[in-house]
Amino acid sequence: MGEEAERQPKLVWLMGFMNSIYGFAYAAVLVTVPQLLASKGVAEPVIANLTALALIVSLAAFAVAPMLDTLVSRRTWSIGLAIAVSALTLLLLLLPPSSALLGLVLATDALVTSLFNAAIGGWLAAVLPKGSDETIGTWFTIGNSFGFGLGAISQFWLISHFPEPLGAAVIAAATLAPLMIVPVVPRSGDDRRRVHESFGNLAGDLVQLIREPVVLRLLLLFVMPCAAFTLTNAFGGIGHDFKASEVLVDVANGIGATVIGFVGSLAARVLLKFLRAPFMYLGTGIIGAAFTLSLLALPHTPMVYLMAVVGENAAQSIAQVSQNAIIFRSIREGSPLASSQFALLNTAAVVPYAYMQMLDGYGYKLAGGVAGSFMMDAFVSLAACLLLSVPVFRWLRAGKLEVDPETSEDRNPGGVEGSLAS
Repeated sequence: MGEEAERQPKLVWLMGFMNSIYGFAYAAVLVTVPQLLASKGVAEPVIANLTALALIVSLAAFAVAPMLDTLVSRRTWSIGLAIAVSALTLLLLLLPPSSALLGLVLATDALVTSLFNAAIGGWLAAVLPKGSDETIGTWFTIGNSFGFGLGAISQFWLISHFPEPLGAAVIAAATLAPLMIVPVVPRSGDDRRRVHESFGNLAGDLVQLIREPVVLRLLLLFVMPCAAFTLTNAFGGIGHDFKASEVLVDVANGIGATVIGFVGSLAARVLLKFLRAPFMYLGTGIIGAAFTLSLLALPHTPMVYLMAVVGENAAQSIAQVSQNAIIFRSIREGSPLASSQFALLNTAAVVPYAYMQMLDGYGYKLAGGVAGSFMMDAFVSLAACLLLSVPVFRWLRAGKLEVDPETSEDRNPGGVEGSLAS
């Protein structure tokens, strides 16, 4: 225990802010570019299709991420990908709406940004001692939400108030600012493979990774819609259902969501001192679903709208902190496939955001309003949490949802002893 304490690096919380590059760049993809296109008269269905395509392409990051565990260090990959994200964001913001390249650049930017997230996540997971998992999981989430909130609030204003090339250039430069934190992160002399062995063993190692019991269990946990809280993505478009003004909608989903995300993440960090991350993940899903159902009994007023935005964003932040802690906890220190595993599990966690968004929309149409969306989201999430509660509690008691250096099953990447159901 004393040795572990001595190995704890300083400023782990600051390292998490490198993930603000991911959040800030995604704000350009999901918020700023749609705003720019709408301001120039592009139809909403066209904007929605471009954004959906970018999100779909970004899911391919898990298939490309194994490259991040080869050739050069993850530190080099992280810096290189951050520079690429900055350049792509600059190009994206300078392209005219009529450009045939717009959709391609938007999708490429989303994919490269997701790869940066995998590179930095794998780097931190591999070099930090396991005692830092809850801390980095918290601040990794805060870094993402801080970057996204800052981008959503500032980018369109910069483009609108600065001369055309200058506004985009300022945004591109701001994207790179968190790289100043790089010197704080510990280096590892063993975080890359030699070039001649990079590809020879990669395919076999990836097959072993996917067959690893802890990975299979977490894939099942994350693809289920326990704690996605996708209603947070719909609040911008349903303010009128609650008679909320445009100012309230903007403030609640911009500054409000960012502040609540920060507070919720810090609260999650405190809770992780008393609760294990998978338990908190399921518990947040259950309590969050109950909160969503409680909103059905309230009138559709601006105050209830604000309450819904605050509650759902707080729950989502707590869920994301526990999710990140689970992912970091599952990656062995010094793992040669840290970025591959991080990308695989992170992509699995994104999957429910896609299909729950569609289910919530279907619920809205089915019941003729937000009550349908709330019921669909709550009941599906609650059912998933209850379905997984028994196996997850069994796995928790057996220590099978995290890396245990004393357990040969999880030390050997290819070990298939101990089935998923065990």
